[in-house]
Amino acid sequence: MSQNSEFNISEGDLIPSPTTYYLAQKYLGNGSYGMVIQCRNVTTGETVALKIIQSLENIDCAQEEEVILQNMKKLHSDRFNIVNLHESFFYKEHYCLVFELLDMDLQKFRQISPGQHLQLKQIRPILQQLATALDFMNSAGIIHADLKPDNIMLVDHVRQPLKVKVIDFGISCDDPEEMIGETLQTLWYRSPEILCEDRFSGNIDVWSLGCIAAELSMGTPLFPAKDEKDLMGQIAFAIKDPQHEGHLLPHAFWPRYWMEGRFMGNHPVWTEDDQAEYCDLQGFMDLMKQMLMMSQYDRITPNRILQHPFITMSHLQGSFKNSLYLKSCEDLMDICQDQSSEDEGPGEQVILQMSLNRESSSSTASPAKEASKVNVKSGNRPEVSKVRRCEQLAAARKGTSGKTGPNQSKRMRERHDPSSIFNPSRKKRHMGPAGMRDSKAKVRRSERLAAIRKVASGQTGPIRLKRMREEDDSVGQNRFVARRRIELAL
Repeated sequence: MSQNSEFNISEGDLIPSPTTYYLAQKYLGNGSYGMVIQCRNVTTGETVALKIIQSLENIDCAQEEEVILQNMKKLHSDRFNIVNLHESFFYKEHYCLVFELLDMDLQKFRQISPGQHLQLKQIRPILQQLATALDFMNSAGIIHADLKPDNIMLVDHVRQPLKVKVIDFGISCDDPEEMIGETLQTLWYRSPEILCEDRFSGNIDVWSLGCIAAELSMGTPLFPAKDEKDLMGQIAFAIKDPQHEGHLLPHAFWPRYWMEGRFMGNHPVWTEDDQAEYCDLQGFMDLMKQMLMMSQYDRITPNRILQHPFITMSHLQGSFKNSLYLKSCEDLMDICQDQSSEDEGPGEQVILQMSLNRESSSSTASPAKEASKVNVKSGNRPEVSKVRRCEQLAAARKGTSGKTGPNQSKRMRERHDPSSIFNPSRKKRHMGPAGMRDSKAKVRRSERLAAIRKVASGQTGPIRLKRMREEDDSVGQNRFVARRRIELAL
């Protein structure tokens, strides 16, 4: 089965673990970490995937992955499209992880599909499941940091069509502050903030998800760059103006000639199905634009993705009642809903409890560690979280009634989000060079006001005040030049 001279496993070998024996059946694949083989649990008869870490330098990463998966498992991660880890152990000085057996990765599924790409009605349930997984990870304080088609597996493309799960948490993290400047994400799916070595959050996974969705639809990677410099150039070229003529990524994503050939050709009649599909494409492009925003703060969140019209199909329902296209879309979404209902449990309660616990946690504590302490059954909620939740709901109601805008509700969410730089508890942590500049600016303003008062009272002349204003103007000009250089680089 394995031709490695140092470590060889043959079909029929028994691999002992602390709880059972695993019967080796066949070889599934390998990588820089080691190899994966299909095994059968002798005790239960269940077929599993055994990941064997052969490289000593990768054992630490594998053990960190195990800790993250076990912590998420306590929060019922298997109900949120996350791969299920059974156990871990050492075998012949090699570290082994036992996972549930899955079918094929999303990359292979795309390649065996007609035209090597997926239809929008197939992409929708996949996006819905992945956004659900990212929403769960955000609530648990986990950033995957390597989301790509190879790390998304179909459970069983025959018996459970389009049912997917996220795998490979080898470089995931729960404290992004410690990972600033580290090489995260595979190049083609790397977000702008990682490229710029900036502070980041779980929204780097949303960027990767946008790249994956585009690739599934187009049949080719969105940004097939050779290196980081090439990637920055491709991103800058593709997203010059997201509002340009109403088209997302006007230079690289669905060129105008493709749109005209597909939907604006010399068709004798534009049927209701054609109209529904075109409307669906517009909804998909709008979601893509929001997932691929350059600024991570403007990028759509996983929770908002789940509420987007493309996912809910609210842009189709009611307008195309007799469309067979709409019926087929609903059928595919129903399949995924039925599959999810088989695993129903305290899923919503878990998400709510994790969110409330994260809001009340201190900035020095790791969100993942705090989330793992939540007692789902007790239902206890901190009083401060209740107050914040009421404030958020009140702001949302005012926004819908016209009493206030959505920005206030957004600012309130950012204020209570531990990962947000607007959270008061994180001010000290973000007092870097920018924070020092803000403090100096406050001092200069105070000095200028004091000088104005002295001029008004006759205690000093206007020359000192003029010099201070000139100094402030030079500082502002320097900031403008620095900002302009960054924009030109992108």
